[in-house]
Amino acid sequence: MKIDVVLPCLDEAEALPWVLGRMPDGCRAIVVDNGSTDGSAEVAARHGALVVTESVPGFGAACHAGLTAATAPVVCFMDADASLDPRQLPHVAEGVLDGTADLVLGRRRPAARGAWPAHARLGNRLLAWRLRH
Repeated sequence: MKIDVVLPCLDEAEALPWVLGRMPDGCRAIVVDNGSTDGSAEVAARHGALVVTESVPGFGAACHAGLTAATAPVVCFMDADASLDPRQLPHVAEGVLDGTADLVLGRRRPAARGAWPAHARLGNRLLAWRLRH
């Protein structure tokens, strides 16, 4: 398995050790520092990640810079804030890796009732409805 994992990053020095420490074998972390002031780039480098600097602010610019730096046949994008577990990457990428899918999108699911505030649940339902139609 060869996967490049793009991690757009803005001030995630505290979360990066956990995230990078859980990166599965065969996955190369590409941390795209997007103006961090907390030493995130240095932390990422110490934990073995390829560090790319993107001076244009914004998540999209950071994702693009990471994609440009990627060389693996499969590229995943993941938040660097420890809100997702990197150990799930092989499962998420499985369809692309086995050729049954060209694109796979993961989603967050609340673990307990009330985990998301009402406005987030409503917004999610509205967005899902709009995408279906």
